[in-house]
Amino acid sequence: MSPKGKQAKPFSLRLRLLILVVVLLVVSLSLVGFALDAAFHKSNEAGLQARMESLVYLVLAATEVTDDGVLRVDDDPGDPRLGQPGSAIYAVVEQDGQHWASPSSLGTELPELAAVEPGGSVFTLPAEGRRFYTLQYGVSWELADGQMLPVTVSVIVRPREIRQEKNAFRLGLWRSLGATALVLAIAQLFILALGLRPLQRITQDISAIESGELERLEGHYATELEPLKRNLNRLLDTEKANQTRYRNALDSLAHSLKTPLSVIRSSLPADTPSKADVVQNAVSDMQRLIATRLQRAAITTRRSIAQAVSVRGQAERLAQSLERVYSQKMINIELNIEHGLDFYGEQRDLLELAGNLLDNACKYGNGEVRLTARPLDAATPRTGMTLEVEDNGPGIAEQARDQLLQRGVRGDERVDGHGLGLAIVLEIVSAYNGEISIGASELGGARVSVTLKP
Repeated sequence: MSPKGKQAKPFSLRLRLLILVVVLLVVSLSLVGFALDAAFHKSNEAGLQARMESLVYLVLAATEVTDDGVLRVDDDPGDPRLGQPGSAIYAVVEQDGQHWASPSSLGTELPELAAVEPGGSVFTLPAEGRRFYTLQYGVSWELADGQMLPVTVSVIVRPREIRQEKNAFRLGLWRSLGATALVLAIAQLFILALGLRPLQRITQDISAIESGELERLEGHYATELEPLKRNLNRLLDTEKANQTRYRNALDSLAHSLKTPLSVIRSSLPADTPSKADVVQNAVSDMQRLIATRLQRAAITTRRSIAQAVSVRGQAERLAQSLERVYSQKMINIELNIEHGLDFYGEQRDLLELAGNLLDNACKYGNGEVRLTARPLDAATPRTGMTLEVEDNGPGIAEQARDQLLQRGVRGDERVDGHGLGLAIVLEIVSAYNGEISIGASELGGARVSVTLKP
C-alpha cells in the first residue's frame, strides 16, 4: 500500500521555545536600539543647538558697529574653528547690506539666509534641500544718535560633525545590543535546559518502557508531571492485569471443557462402533477447535507495551527444531537478521508467526529456505519489523494468492495442503496492525512478506 502522504515532523518543544525566545530577543532589543538611537539623535541635535548658541555669543562679543553705522567683526571671535577653512562651522553677520563671514567659510558656498527680527531666533535642520544646521539671532544695535540698527548673527554647521557622532554611537550601540542578545540567548538556553530537564527525564523513561527496559515509571518527577506519571502507571498496571485475567479465564475455560469432553468420550457405547466413531470424531473436532480458538484469542491479548524479544535468538531455535523435524529432506535454513533486531510483542506470537511460515516453507520447499528480518525504522526507539520467508519450492500460483490472504477464511479450506498455519499467521498480523503479501522468491518458490507495526 502506498502512503497517503507524509506529515511534516513537528518541532521539538525545546526548539520551539528557543525560536520564540530568539524572536522575542531580536524584536525587543531592536525596539530598544531604535528608541535609543532616536533619543540620542534628538539629544545630539539639542546639544548642537546649545553649542551653536555659545558661538553666537562669541561672535556678538567680537562684533562692533561704529557711530557712522559701519559693521566691524574681529576675524578671531574666540573659537579657532571659525578661523580654520574647512572646519564645517561658519559664522555670518549681516546688517543692511553689510556682510561678514568667518574665515572658515573660505571656498564654501553658504546658503542665503533671511534677516531675523531683533529679539528673535530661528533654528533649522538640514531637510527639504537644506544642507546645514543654522541658528540665527536677531539683535538691535543702538548708535550714538539713538538710532537702532538691526543686526542678524548666524552660525552655520555642516551635518558632518553630528553624523560622525551618530555613526560612532550607533556602532557602539548595536555592538552592545548584539553582545547583550548573545548573553541573553545563552542564558535562555541554560534556563531551557534546566526547565525542560524533568520532561527529558520522563521522555527517556517512557522510551525505556517502550524498549522493555522498564515496566513502569519509578522515582520522583516535577510536581506538574506527577499526575502524568500516576495515570500512565495506572494504565500500564490495568493493561497487565487485564491481560493476566484474560489468560486465566481462557485457561480456566480450556480446563473446564476438558473434563466434560473426556466424560463424553469415555461414556460412548461400545456396541455401536459406527455411531461411536462419529461421536469420537466430533469430540476430537471440538477439542481441536477449542484449542485453536483459545490460541487465537490469546494472540489478541498482546500488550501495547511489551518486553523486547530477540528475533535472532528465537529464529535460531526455530531453525534448529525444523532442521531436525525435516532431517530427511536435508533442509538448509538461511537466516538474514539485522544485528540487535528486537520484536516488541509476545514471544509466543513471534514463535507462532515465524514458526508457521518456516514450517510451510520447509514442507513445500525443496530444501532451501531463507528468513530475512529487518526493522521498519531504525531511528525510533520502538520500531516494527519486516519478516520475509522464501523457499525454492513450486511456489503459489498468482491467481491463488489473493484468495489465500482473505481474512476470516480458514487456510485449509482455501488451498490444498495448507492447514491452519497461515490462518494463525493472519490472526497475528491482524493483531499487530500489520500487512502480509505473497510473491515470488529469488530462490524459485514462494515469498511471504509480513510487516508488523509497533
